[in-house]
Amino acid sequence: MLDRRAYLIIELRLTKKLKIRLAKMQLMLMAASVTLCAPGGSVAADEAEEQSVAVSKFSYGSRGLQFDDGSGNNYLWFGVRLQTRWSSSHVSQDALPDDPVSSNSEFKLNRGRLKLGGHLVSPDFTVYSEYDFIDDRLLDLRATYAFTDWLSIRAGQWKSQYNRERTDSSGAQQFVERSVVTPWFTLDRQKAVMLSGRIGKGSRLDTSYWTGLLSGAGRGGSLSDADGLWMTRLQWNITGEVLAFSQSALQRFKAGRGSIAIAAVTGHSRYTSFSSAGGGQLPGFDEGESDQYYLRQWLFETAWQKGGFSWQQELHWKAIDDQVSGEKRRLFGGYAQAGMFFAELFRSFPQPLELAARYARVDPNDNLASDVEKEATLVANWFFNDHRNKLSLDVSRVIRRLAPETKTDNRIRLQWDWSF
Repeated sequence: MLDRRAYLIIELRLTKKLKIRLAKMQLMLMAASVTLCAPGGSVAADEAEEQSVAVSKFSYGSRGLQFDDGSGNNYLWFGVRLQTRWSSSHVSQDALPDDPVSSNSEFKLNRGRLKLGGHLVSPDFTVYSEYDFIDDRLLDLRATYAFTDWLSIRAGQWKSQYNRERTDSSGAQQFVERSVVTPWFTLDRQKAVMLSGRIGKGSRLDTSYWTGLLSGAGRGGSLSDADGLWMTRLQWNITGEVLAFSQSALQRFKAGRGSIAIAAVTGHSRYTSFSSAGGGQLPGFDEGESDQYYLRQWLFETAWQKGGFSWQQELHWKAIDDQVSGEKRRLFGGYAQAGMFFAELFRSFPQPLELAARYARVDPNDNLASDVEKEATLVANWFFNDHRNKLSLDVSRVIRRLAPETKTDNRIRLQWDWSF
């Protein structure tokens, strides 16, 4: 058996090979994208001049490899994101209390994403796609057209903007992983049509909204699997500026920036939970028939960033009515987290270092007083290049009590997240 040192050497060699392959894929995919959006024409007489012009349209920017035809109408970018993680125990990213937990430590490439986005024909028409090459899943494929600041329409598959924690990219998280609240209440990725906009821009009543119809079938699900879920989110932008869906106070807002939001969901589905894997079932629910479950959800959320301080919290309520068995279940949950770059207070503190804490709690069934899931987590983040290159170390204690069994998991995780 290879000792741990040999194992790490093999991992480093594999990572180096993966980087080379991904760099080649960047060039190939960007070339294909340019071919799709470039104007037609005859073959140029001067190949050298063609190559010079083509090269000048490519550059490497903040999102990765970029193409811009210079007209302002066609712009594409292609990026890669890698997330490597060591964990003292293995738990699925969307783990529920009845999911298996391994006591063995694990080191792996946890996430690997290929991203392509930009705008075509007009800056008002934006496109985006994201592919998970670890699990071979198409995650996002969407198009958005902005008519005005107060009205845009989006169609495709993506994470609906129901709650901040799930909408925030896993690459823009403050912690190594989302809280235990997420698997119970998230809507995750689904096919959808959504209207959104911003009203009263810059005023005291500055408000963002999202409203639309989701398939109710989860990521990759068939539109015939459900009647669909109606979703609406209203977000008051407290200071007249929008706080982006991104965690940690990297922008160091002097005046502060925050939001207060409420959201609601109602509709029918064969599923009671959703994740990156698609539609699924919460503990205690069987695989459903089409539209078997009537779902209703409410959310209250706050978020704030100022200087080096950041805060966000969510409170969730969910009702599931089984139209076949007649069972009715009510779920409650929420989390709160806060982080600080202490270099804003103490000059001797390292500038790239952030410390944060989170507490989360879920009551998965209000009919059973003993059932509960709790989490307490501390994290230290070192930002080399904001969220595009950071190292995170967190320590968690998770208690899962689902009668008649109680599971306690004390977990340490070290993660490097890198985008290029």
